[in-house]
Amino acid sequence: MNRKLFLWLLVLVIFATSALPALGAEKLYKIAVLPFDDGSIQDRWWDGDWDVGTGISDEFVTEFLNTKKFRLIEREQIEKVIQEQDFGESGRVDAKTAAKIGKILGVDFLVMGRVTEFSLKSTGVSGISLKKGVGLGVKSTNAIVAIDARLVDATTAEIIASVTGKGDKRSTNLSVAVDWEAIAFGSDEFRATNLGKATREAVASAAQQLGEKAYGSGRGPSQPVKLSGVVAYASGNRVIINIGSSSGAKQDMVFVVSRVLEVVKDPETGEVIDEVTEAVAEIKATEVKDKSATCTVLKKLSGALSTAVGDKVEQK
Repeated sequence: MNRKLFLWLLVLVIFATSALPALGAEKLYKIAVLPFDDGSIQDRWWDGDWDVGTGISDEFVTEFLNTKKFRLIEREQIEKVIQEQDFGESGRVDAKTAAKIGKILGVDFLVMGRVTEFSLKSTGVSGISLKKGVGLGVKSTNAIVAIDARLVDATTAEIIASVTGKGDKRSTNLSVAVDWEAIAFGSDEFRATNLGKATREAVASAAQQLGEKAYGSGRGPSQPVKLSGVVAYASGNRVIINIGSSSGAKQDMVFVVSRVLEVVKDPETGEVIDEVTEAVAEIKATEVKDKSATCTVLKKLSGALSTAVGDKVEQK
């Protein structure tokens, strides 16, 4: 084979191989992991400022990312939506509110649930005192973590799956006493402990079950839904539309304003079957509030029409 031809074929193979992950990424489900409820944990033995529910949700995010089968929403974005929509009160975040949260975040599924057990029991006698509060001796440690997790369809609010993940780690060895107040939940130090290992085991078990249910649900990853609404105010280059952050609107989004010129009805049934419209302008959101967005006109699309109250608006 000609050396130059061989080199060209090699370059093409490398390029095609490197492009495969990017193509596959478009077909991945997009999910959001909500903070888990830890209210059912009866024995809160830890003295630190651990937020176990949030920590468990972070572990789920890590686990799902490691599978390379999902696209994840950042926790900060989820918390912002929950705060803006006042979903933070006890009992407010459930399957019924999942559809609204999912629409705002633009995801296929939500993962939510509760931590039912987060226990750590140690027995043993310290044989050698190393320093104040820390001893070395034979210790038996038993850590148990149990999680109930649900996979919720973000479009229909249907609970696709409800699973249980459990981790149980026991050991008897010569060990140094752990100062739990000095360890951050999810840190490398935490993961090295029996409690950390039990947590990872419980999360991995639940995440694997949910992943299998997601891809066995029979539905494909959803396509982003274009936001639509109407013009509520129009003056010069300033336009206010009735689409806000609660509907998924974001700053710098571009919308097309159109005017309905005529409604088309079925001559036999009188049912509206279509509309004759004309594009009026392109607008860009500069300020987004809960139920509205203030926009500026980027360009006019009609020589005869100007944007007016009641005109239709659709995300470009």
